[in-house]
Amino acid sequence: SNVMVTHHDGKPVPKVIDFGIAKALAQPLTERTLVTQVGMTVGTPAYMSPEQADPSALDVDTRTDIYSLGVMLYELLVGRLPLDPTEMGFPMFMVRLSQRDTNVSRPSAKLATMGQVATAISAHRRTDVKGLRRELMGDVDWIVMKALEPDRTRRYQTVHDLGMDLHRFLHNEPVVARPPSAMYRLSKFVRRHRVAVGAGALVMA
Repeated sequence: SNVMVTHHDGKPVPKVIDFGIAKALAQPLTERTLVTQVGMTVGTPAYMSPEQADPSALDVDTRTDIYSLGVMLYELLVGRLPLDPTEMGFPMFMVRLSQRDTNVSRPSAKLATMGQVATAISAHRRTDVKGLRRELMGDVDWIVMKALEPDRTRRYQTVHDLGMDLHRFLHNEPVVARPPSAMYRLSKFVRRHRVAVGAGALVMA
């Protein structure tokens, strides 16, 4: 409900309204001052980063938004949250999150455990379960899991970095989230230049 999709020049443009914790600093917006207490849980639990859930963390920075965007991406891909507070109860969820004990399944692995629900989710994405899993396995799994790293120093450092890795995936380029290897880079090169590689192989043959 915090994401609005508008049309700009005939193209859909998503806008994050806010993650529910924005407040005025320069001037009051209400007659009664809204004070945030130490230890108070502020935000929508399912989309909170581990450092937001940790009462001792005082240096939360913009990398917490990377985690929230990772949760949204996960949900868009498989129709489920990586961690659902309603399944384990709010207190246990907050304890696990604050302790960085997330143990999130990769999107492709999550899909494999969803039974008949996975069939409906895949149909909404114009494919079947096998096809959707094949699309998620590999680069997409790596990108999502990097965004959902409990240790923020191992996440994407900016939203631009996350966006660029998604751009690389869509253009069959090596993604930063995945450990580099010669075979991986070669496979990406072949996908980008299938006609040229095929012609070259034919000539060599």
